[in-house]
Amino acid sequence: MHKLARAVIGSVTILSLLSACSAATTAPPVWPDVHTQGTVNELPVGSEIVRGDDLQDFAASPSSKQDPWGSIRPDAAAVEKRIPAIIERGRLIVGVGQYLNRMGFRDPLSGELEGFEIDLAREISRDIFGDPDRVEFRYVENRRRDEALRDGDVDLVLRTWTITKDRQYTTEFSVPYLGVHTKLLVLGDSGIAGMEDLEGKTVCATRDSTPARAIVDNNIGALLLTRTWTDCLMAMQRNQADAIFSDDAILSGLQAQDPYTEVIDTGDAVSYYGVGMPAPTTGRKAQGLVIQVNSTLERIQSDGTWDELYDKWMQEYLGSPQSLPMKYRSEQEEQDISQARADWLRSNGDTTASRSMGTMTREDFDE
Repeated sequence: MHKLARAVIGSVTILSLLSACSAATTAPPVWPDVHTQGTVNELPVGSEIVRGDDLQDFAASPSSKQDPWGSIRPDAAAVEKRIPAIIERGRLIVGVGQYLNRMGFRDPLSGELEGFEIDLAREISRDIFGDPDRVEFRYVENRRRDEALRDGDVDLVLRTWTITKDRQYTTEFSVPYLGVHTKLLVLGDSGIAGMEDLEGKTVCATRDSTPARAIVDNNIGALLLTRTWTDCLMAMQRNQADAIFSDDAILSGLQAQDPYTEVIDTGDAVSYYGVGMPAPTTGRKAQGLVIQVNSTLERIQSDGTWDELYDKWMQEYLGSPQSLPMKYRSEQEEQDISQARADWLRSNGDTTASRSMGTMTREDFDE
């Protein structure tokens, strides 16, 4: 066939195919309209606002305002004798946060957990196994710390847990590993300069936190309770809250995420974070683990490791560290806390833990 004729036939064929494809092509899909009006006014998931007389339902109990009991003093026993089950398992299971900037957070670039409390967990692992990386981290929400310990989901919790006397009924705490002050985080143009400016204002705190219970003693308009501290920051950015009330260790991390915020000093006394482990009232025994953790806390204080961790994560934002009291229970305090826990069990119903404790001798309970 002549070259020109072949070219013409080929062109006609291509045009026919293109025409067929064009005819077969359907019209673009019609996407539904997205209505965003009102979404910015929705509270963070799981949040609620408490107002008026209901605020007093969240007031701190009298025992929470009393000085807590001390922890359990380390002994000379080998680690294999203290925590044989953990040694046999070959790893330590630790409940942590993953959004608390500088305390326990997931690095967005590496995807790894980092922070002061993460490094502290690794130091505990180092003393148990001779290896700082034999730790299994599990995320635990604020409101599930007790439950995670009671159910055995984790061995211990390292998650900005303030040591208070009322918490010691169900949680055995280590000696303190960080001293903190409760302060306010506000937007730079809020006009709030202190606690006296909170009248009629909405203050945000997480559920079951010490600040949530402490703030209701002040003349506020409403309390916004959220699941996480980052939810508080989001609510304040949406003008759903006027201030966030929390510990400076937490607020400094939130402030780093929003340069238009500032931390306001409230002059509150120092409180302390401790490593949480199950108390005998949970039906689980953790005396050996408490001793082991306290041994690590003593070691990192004496060899300078604690100073290195503080300089790395907290110094820039919190300034000079608070001194940490190594307060251990006396014999009398040991008797007092055992009696208080037994009384607490009797007044808190027929729980699984109370049934378990009811089958134990007083000597076993005290142990």
